[in-house]
Amino acid sequence: MIVNNVIVMVVVCAIAVVSSIMNQQDRKEFEIVHLKIDDMRSDIVELRKEMDDAHKRTEESLSFIKENLFNPHQGLWSETKLNTQYREDSKKWRYPIGVGFISLFIKNIWDMMTR
Repeated sequence: MIVNNVIVMVVVCAIAVVSSIMNQQDRKEFEIVHLKIDDMRSDIVELRKEMDDAHKRTEESLSFIKENLFNPHQGLWSETKLNTQYREDSKKWRYPIGVGFISLFIKNIWDMMTR
């Protein structure tokens, strides 16, 4: 019986030593995991800051493009309106001038034939 008690005591001591070793390893692994999680959290925070900066730059460039396209006084839209207006105005004069040149050409040919 004493031998059994001694064996049980040795086994209990061995388990206590093994569990303390395991606890130390578990603690080290937990610290490593905790450090990795902290690194990931800081990376995520940094990524969010970079994304916010990129979104701000995108908003600025989009507002620049919007201003250049749709500004009614200086943008591309106003230039397109001016171009359209010029084309409509030039159409008004194109046909009468064309008819005048054709009639002058016919008159010159007629004068050459009748002389």
